[in-house]
Amino acid sequence: MPNDNAATDDHTCETSVHRRHFLTLTGGVLAFASVRSHPAAGQPLDLQPPLRIRLFSGMDIVRLEAAGITVDAASGTMTAAGGTQVLGSQVVELSANPAVAVTALTRDGTTLARRYPGAVYVQLRADALQVVNLVDLETYVASVLSSEVSPNWPTESLRAQAIVVRTYATHARLAARVRDYDLSDDTSAQVYRGVDALAPSLLGAADDTRGQIVSAAGVPAEVFYSSSCGGHTASSSELSGLPAPSYLAGVWDLDPSGRAYCANAPYFRWKNSVSAEAMSRIVGVPADQLNGIAVAERWPDGRVRTVSFSGAGTTTTMDGRTFYSRALAQLGYKVIPSALFEVSRDGASFDFVGHGVGHGVGMCQWGAHGRADAGMNATQILGAYFPGTTIVRG
Repeated sequence: MPNDNAATDDHTCETSVHRRHFLTLTGGVLAFASVRSHPAAGQPLDLQPPLRIRLFSGMDIVRLEAAGITVDAASGTMTAAGGTQVLGSQVVELSANPAVAVTALTRDGTTLARRYPGAVYVQLRADALQVVNLVDLETYVASVLSSEVSPNWPTESLRAQAIVVRTYATHARLAARVRDYDLSDDTSAQVYRGVDALAPSLLGAADDTRGQIVSAAGVPAEVFYSSSCGGHTASSSELSGLPAPSYLAGVWDLDPSGRAYCANAPYFRWKNSVSAEAMSRIVGVPADQLNGIAVAERWPDGRVRTVSFSGAGTTTTMDGRTFYSRALAQLGYKVIPSALFEVSRDGASFDFVGHGVGHGVGMCQWGAHGRADAGMNATQILGAYFPGTTIVRG
């Protein structure tokens, strides 16, 4: 869930680069493993290897500027005070204390300005730049929190979120040994935007839970989370099509009175009307031939497993996950924000009534908020959403 409140960052960025050089590729994989981030005075050393985060994922970066250095994809060069050098297959390392200020230009002309801790590595790939940030795990956790939850949320819900973020990153790192990076910085993984919104409460949640992860059978669990589950979390098989581990089979998320813990979420209950023209783009049937759409099959938790739609004398079914994904792409996330819905025809449009936001697998973020309000601590919250797991220090 996006952060609802802008946070104030008290750090001051030094613009001088304290090391700047070229690294050579080793076996086609960026040799980052030996680089360590240094903690601030008085802070314990993070003994975990740093994470490799691919920055600006899904964007074509054609130029990057940082601390007086410009790397240009079109010319394949790096320009600094000492002149211009041809990049070739080399990797440029940029760093500053406490963070390097980066300005990136995309192919469509968008300019993005962010600050990243640790070191930033830039390499020319085809006609665009691949940018990777080496960041210590705990700083990464606090930064992701700034994109996923509000700093004003209850402390125990923030701690639960921090543990899940750390677990997700730890699990991903183990699965990404042969790539140039461990995680992307967008919604295909966890949203990471550097150090410009690290509120004290988010830094505190990361520090209070330092090193803690969700463990299943002695290894980092495969964790997921979404904004609001609507009262029942989903099985991971709804996303993957594979059998779900026992801790991702889906659970009821109701308090003793039967009220959903996420009932205060902005989109816990929602209703929207979708025009026939918009619906035709989702299902691939011309609007003037689209006669109806209905839920054909549901998962045990109530989410749509398949939908059927009729037009041009035929009836076709579509996987519910595919329908939901196409609706997100065509309409944005606020129109059909989950697969937990009912649909009916209303003249020239289709009415959708539903609950929740997101895929619903794993931890419900608004549910964690509600559970914290009810007096649960982070361990109890995570035990409810990932039953049978334990919290350990990774």
